[in-house]
Amino acid sequence: MYNWLVFLHILFAFLFMLGHGAHAAAMLKFRGEPDPEKSLTFFNIVPQLNLIRWLTVLMGIFGLAAAFIAGWLNKGWVWTSLAVFFIISYVMFQYGSGYYNLIEGAATRLIEAKKTNTDLPAAQKKFDEARNAPNAMIVSIVGIAGLVVILWLMRFKPF
Repeated sequence: MYNWLVFLHILFAFLFMLGHGAHAAAMLKFRGEPDPEKSLTFFNIVPQLNLIRWLTVLMGIFGLAAAFIAGWLNKGWVWTSLAVFFIISYVMFQYGSGYYNLIEGAATRLIEAKKTNTDLPAAQKKFDEARNAPNAMIVSIVGIAGLVVILWLMRFKPF
């Protein structure tokens, strides 16, 4: 049973990372896209957040079930991994979803400014600032570093 739980935990972790990979690719692509209408099409390629949330829940359930069966719930590495995951999730929510909202709002304002020819320089400036915000790099670095820490904890079980 333990092997199946670990298998399912890893499977849902891979699916979770695959879904997040699409989000990361879109975030990084936003940075180089000067056309606001085209940048809004990037939202079409990313999975719905509810799917990502379900993958997260399933990954956690199977991981904690495996830790329970193996008798590891009293080990610090399990809870440290969970804490690191929650920290990563917080950063992703703050900077990731914030970036999507920032891009969407700035792109929509620039499209509207182009249609009405009002306040175009200010809208263009806001869009360029949104595109160049550090959010994509922050979530990429935190996500990769956090994943390395969690993988190290799960593989080497240091405490």
